Amino acid sequence: MAEYRDETNIYVDWNVLQTMSPDTSKINSGDVLKEIVSSGIVADITADDVNIDIEEILPEIKKSDKEFVVVYKGELCYASSKNVSNNENQVKWCKDLGIKILEFTEPEGIVVKNGKYELVNGIYLCTPKLDDGFVSEKTRYLELGSNDHLTPGNWITSNPTENWYDYKNSKWANIYIENEGSEIYYVWIPRYCFKLDQTNQKSDVKFIDVDNNYKDAENSNNDKTWEQLETEGYQVPEAFEFNGTNLAGYWAMKYTAGDITKPSTINFDMSVSKGNITIKNITLNASITASNPITKYTIALNGNIERTITDVENITSQLIEFKTYKAGNNTINVTGLNANDEIVGSMTKEYSPAIVNKPELSQFNQETTFYVTYDENGNEHSTTPISKEMPQYWYEYGESRWANIVTRNNGQEIYYVWIPRYSFKLDQTNQKSTIKFLSGTSTQTDAGYQIPEAFTFNGQELTGYWAMKYTAGDEHAPRFDTEVVATNNSIRTKGITGTEIGENKQYKYKYYINGDYKGEKNSSGDNFEYTGLSSGTKYTILVEIRDNEDKYIGSIVKQISTIEPNKPDLTGFKEEYTHYVTYDEEGNETIGNTIKNDGSNAPEGWYDYSKSRWANIVVQANDKKVYYVWIPRYEFMITSAQQKQPAIGRTEVRFIKDTSTDTDSGYQIPEAFKFNGKELTGYWAMKYTAGD
Repeated sequence: MAEYRDETNIYVDWNVLQTMSPDTSKINSGDVLKEIVSSGIVADITADDVNIDIEEILPEIKKSDKEFVVVYKGELCYASSKNVSNNENQVKWCKDLGIKILEFTEPEGIVVKNGKYELVNGIYLCTPKLDDGFVSEKTRYLELGSNDHLTPGNWITSNPTENWYDYKNSKWANIYIENEGSEIYYVWIPRYCFKLDQTNQKSDVKFIDVDNNYKDAENSNNDKTWEQLETEGYQVPEAFEFNGTNLAGYWAMKYTAGDITKPSTINFDMSVSKGNITIKNITLNASITASNPITKYTIALNGNIERTITDVENITSQLIEFKTYKAGNNTINVTGLNANDEIVGSMTKEYSPAIVNKPELSQFNQETTFYVTYDENGNEHSTTPISKEMPQYWYEYGESRWANIVTRNNGQEIYYVWIPRYSFKLDQTNQKSTIKFLSGTSTQTDAGYQIPEAFTFNGQELTGYWAMKYTAGDEHAPRFDTEVVATNNSIRTKGITGTEIGENKQYKYKYYINGDYKGEKNSSGDNFEYTGLSSGTKYTILVEIRDNEDKYIGSIVKQISTIEPNKPDLTGFKEEYTHYVTYDEEGNETIGNTIKNDGSNAPEGWYDYSKSRWANIVVQANDKKVYYVWIPRYEFMITSAQQKQPAIGRTEVRFIKDTSTDTDSGYQIPEAFKFNGKELTGYWAMKYTAGD
């Protein structure tokens, strides 16, 4: 069932995104649900609304599970029935998992809620009609407690207890509706006919069906048609006819508690983050509660009371947290009760996943732009490039978690936040504004709402825009920097420099390539090598810097292609005079054997440009030695950091294949690689001459 619930939530989330609407009331499936609906057990939907194949939502559902698994208003439910084996235990297990129970029993007792003429508690009557006109998440039963005070029962999404009403004993059906703190009480008046008895100054009342026929539960011989009743002098009140339709009954408003223009009796703040709902700052209207003190609170999620709190004195400082199990909308209710379990005040709030226009990312560099998320401690995480799938909790506007990105270039980080298209209405009284997100480039607004001008640019309507939040770092004086060099199948970083590097600063350096984590170093002087790479491929290198408490400090991003520096060209040297030269780690020189013009007899490790070990030769003749070093073709970029920070300033160098003249943005090729109108793969630079 837990797996089925997860699959259902995925399906519902997908449906919400596809339809751009958080309404899940039309997502209903399961053959057994049709039977439940036809029996009048659940409200607000008809058999025609059960129009989604259960296998569309749960493709792998077992055949036996179809007897009790249903989806009701976008929520996985268990259909409890005596016909299901091990039903009692399965009900218990589902309740433990937080899975909603729909009771599928024969219509007896107080079950039917659609106005049908049924036998209930020893009397036939048109049952209270709850399947139309009520917001089920804000409507609940009122029942008579042991002290004859009306006390709140279940929400009408569930079945009431047998205490809800008993018309045979003059205990009428009552409901309670709360909307933004305003409370309205109603009583159900079943359809009836009456005959006045002038002699005894009373009236005789009989509950009848919509065709005005009467059934006697105790003696069927007393059943009467409307023709018989009318002949006997009975009449039906005009209130039971509306627009030419006979009504099964009507809900009569008893009274309204509270004033929608004044603060409600109870209020609270609600925050949602990554599946957790937190209730806090429960406050009271003292002018109401002083004369009718609250002795306990109930906290309900989606019509089920999850918590009962009796520590009323410390209610303001309490945090109530629980996990949401339902995709789509979730409803929270806080109700305060007095010593008689009567409602003193109630407040219902709904969390709806905000449906917003998706962030437009096509204009950003896909490899140097990163998703930004924040953990529960507020620490930044921004190592996944937008070329990859977005993180699970990148944004959810219904939870005030907005989409953030950061672009990184040459030590500079620019942060942006996505503003999806919306309309707003100003509330001058409470000094706030109400926001409603809009789909696509719609210009349709509700009454009193307007669309900010920022969503129109060059005469075109925008689905949203990226607002720059702030810039971190300075390309002229990077907080963090590193030099990167590449070979045919590896990339190496050469330590970390920058204005933030100091002797007393202890950082952790985490290394990523194309968004994948590769390792960590604890010293700014450490090199790091990415190995096993593909030749001729551009990679994005990211070094993330965090302190010892894992707080984000900054990042370095570099893009570089794997390439083997052009091989030394020895064709201009005479083999019998030319020797290769190597140096050990201490810098001690060794002159080796003569080297052929094609370099085929050069020793392994003669040079490795990724490790700054360059190819050296010496030409020996006539007691004179001339040393040369091979400079492979490269491109370079000079940053003004070299002038502002000469101690750490560097020239970015990247090798170029063959005689290509293509350069990366901001880079240039030295003039030395062009001679007599020809492009060179490299050149031998004379280092010095020894001897005379």
